[in-house]
Amino acid sequence: MQLSKLFNDDKAVSPVIGVILMVAITVILAAVIGTFVLGLGDSVGDTAPSASYDWDQNSAGDEVTLTHVSGQNIDADRVTGTVGGTETEFDGDSLGVAWADPDDRISSGDSIEWSEGDQTIESNGELRVIWTASGGGSSSTLTSYTVE
Repeated sequence: MQLSKLFNDDKAVSPVIGVILMVAITVILAAVIGTFVLGLGDSVGDTAPSASYDWDQNSAGDEVTLTHVSGQNIDADRVTGTVGGTETEFDGDSLGVAWADPDDRISSGDSIEWSEGDQTIESNGELRVIWTASGGGSSSTLTSYTVE
């Protein structure tokens, strides 16, 4: 047997590569079809916005200011606020609507004040900002603060 003939013989390479490619395409198609059938594709794009916030409580302890410092803009109609676990309103509006710009988006630099006159703010009470996905499928706490 000639050794050079063994290394130059590539007759079986093409069919093996063809089978590997066909299996890979089948697996990819099965994954894509399975995603649509199970409805997993609907929830992929609806994740909570990433942003940073700053809480500032005045010295009297009766007013807390929340500021959207940086990050993604947030749709106002998806944001609510809670005080001690109970949803709160700001002059009849939700937190998101009261906090938003005129374009109904909460953007960097936007602030809102939580005060005793509007909501019951108690010492050691927790204030939360909650974001809800479209359709109400899931929700997430964007930020929270414990009143001192």
